[in-house]
Amino acid sequence: MARLTPLDQHSIKRQNRRRILEALRRSGPISRATLARAVGLTKSTVSSLVQEMLEEGLLSEGAPQSVGPGRPGTRLEIRGESTLALGVELGVENTQAIVLDLNNRTHGAWNWAVSPETPLAQRLQELATEVRRRVPDPSRLLGVGLTLPGVVNERVLLYAPGLGWRNERPAEMLEALLGLPVLVENDANAAALGETFWNECQSPLLYVVLTTGLGTGLVVEGQVYRGRFGAAGELGHWLSGQARSRKEAQDAEDALSLRAMLKSYQAASGRKEDFWVLLGRAQVEDAYALAALDRLARELGRFVANLCVAFDPAVVVLGGPGAEAWPWLEAPLRQTLRDLAFLPEHAELPIKPSAFGHLAPAMGAAALVLQRFLANGGSRLRSPPTSHRVAPSTVGAWQ
Repeated sequence: MARLTPLDQHSIKRQNRRRILEALRRSGPISRATLARAVGLTKSTVSSLVQEMLEEGLLSEGAPQSVGPGRPGTRLEIRGESTLALGVELGVENTQAIVLDLNNRTHGAWNWAVSPETPLAQRLQELATEVRRRVPDPSRLLGVGLTLPGVVNERVLLYAPGLGWRNERPAEMLEALLGLPVLVENDANAAALGETFWNECQSPLLYVVLTTGLGTGLVVEGQVYRGRFGAAGELGHWLSGQARSRKEAQDAEDALSLRAMLKSYQAASGRKEDFWVLLGRAQVEDAYALAALDRLARELGRFVANLCVAFDPAVVVLGGPGAEAWPWLEAPLRQTLRDLAFLPEHAELPIKPSAFGHLAPAMGAAALVLQRFLANGGSRLRSPPTSHRVAPSTVGAWQ
């Protein structure tokens, strides 16, 4: 039987600070007495740790308020400007950046188009230039979360098929440019984490990214499941057919993706329109557009039915540009799932579009930094981490 290692005083203090920050993040501003009850610690322990974080500038308190007999109390809250994180999505054809604080306030968001042929080093140099131009004092940032459309193992990008990048070290490259710690993650994994970090969600949560390709991310009890080499969730590359080699193989995303849907729509209609024009045509009930969206919904329903027997999720969230088609996808998707579900419970599985739209990967990237910050009890990362895996938690705009 494994022996549990007792926590030292430093670890206990870090955990208690984390519990306080989590309670304030979810319920603040609140008084010290309410905070002590929320985290299950003594008033003296809470008072000592709160005073410490006030002196650090991590917390602030308002004017005294009288809520009954006795001495007036003050309401505590997290100082957002002391908990800023930069989240960045390096997409195939664009870069999206957002600055968030632990209170989920946005302090700036911007994006720009790029060519898929742009080398990674150039993409990161452009990003660093934009950060220095748009963020008044980058040293105030706790760190940078960076998402990529590929397989990420620890701090190494093993392969980004849509961009042709292999065995790159983007975290080290960006740290050298900005002098800030950088956490790197697959875009679908980060978006999935963002859904659970910024919202109250059931576990396991399965996130499906529907774009020119197809990807998934799985979060269990607040932690992303990555697999041995970081390739868990690359279900867009699930093989179909009877190919004898990888080059000959058909992937799942060859049938289920916006690229596949557009190819079918263009062949049937004789038009050369993009996804957004197709949605516009669906709004005026164009028959070709409606048929294309119906086929996409039924393919997605079959895919979700397979995900249910693979992962048995509590909730499925649809993200990426495909989520914009939810009004047309929902009914046929749900009917297909009812027809194909293995368990009766799967037939009524909660499915919903992402709450964050196109910002989801970047918001998830910022959540990587803030999750690590909380796990450290509200202490900044002083050096680049060797891993962004953390223990489960217990409890003005820049343009």
